[in-house]
Amino acid sequence: MKNIIKYFAIITLAMVNIQCNTSDDSNSKYVQPDTPDLSHPNDQYLYDNNGESLFEVYKTATRWRWNDNFIDPSQRATPVYSDLVVPSTKLVNHLWIEPYSTSGEGGEQLIADLFPAELVYIGSYIYNDDGSRLLGYAEAGARVTLLNLNSLDFSNRTWLANPGGGILATVHHEFSHIVHQTYGMPIGFSSISEKYLGQNWSNGVSRDDAIKLGMVRNYGTLNEFEDFCEIISHLVVVDEATFAEDFITQQDCSSLTDEDEIINCRELNEGRLKIKQKVDLVLDYYKTNFDIDLLKVRDIVQERLNNVVETGEIPD
Repeated sequence: MKNIIKYFAIITLAMVNIQCNTSDDSNSKYVQPDTPDLSHPNDQYLYDNNGESLFEVYKTATRWRWNDNFIDPSQRATPVYSDLVVPSTKLVNHLWIEPYSTSGEGGEQLIADLFPAELVYIGSYIYNDDGSRLLGYAEAGARVTLLNLNSLDFSNRTWLANPGGGILATVHHEFSHIVHQTYGMPIGFSSISEKYLGQNWSNGVSRDDAIKLGMVRNYGTLNEFEDFCEIISHLVVVDEATFAEDFITQQDCSSLTDEDEIINCRELNEGRLKIKQKVDLVLDYYKTNFDIDLLKVRDIVQERLNNVVETGEIPD
């Protein structure tokens, strides 16, 4: 993992960056060991759970024991608490896998085809020498790493669904990368916005700046791939009314009198029109290519998310 940094999601002191590998090698699968170790109850749940474990269903290996190869030698992190492994896996099932698999045959097939071969659980963020911290990352469509799991709190909507770093935003973002790495981007998506900022995305770009460019978050201004994934993760984890108010609905600028405020209002509205174009294109892309109603996936996520936050637990 010498090049791991370029795949990571970086949170600086002021902003969050989800950065991922864009390698095309997205179809590699974990090879089952000859004699898997099932001595710990966690592994019995993960590998031999009456035909319902991630390994039995998707051939996905879940790494929760600490391995130094998970991080670069210059980085620091904390292993996941062993008693949080099963709850974390229930979260993956309930709020990532099942919203797709229960939305229809298309969603069930997409999860079966693209669910990563390996999940890695780490308890803390991963801290770099420069003071930044990593949020989560995917590698070549084959491994997704979930961080900050020791802060697991099912009653905390921010931890679960903050679009700038909640665990659900991370996994749905990363899964969207696997989708476009495997099947390509929607035709015309990259031409809706006039420009992307590349590495300048982190130079003080605010959310309003991003919206004016037709993106939902500053990190989406990096390139069309992050834009695509940010739109999908926001669409799924942000409640419908808030998403519409922030990114779709046209603001009434007629009551404004200050010229700068009028210009700002109009530029935001122009950006929202671009976001609406992208959302429509993404919805059509999922429906046409996979027979998936992404709005139905969102509704399932939102209903389940509300129940989880209210009860503070994942149902069995």
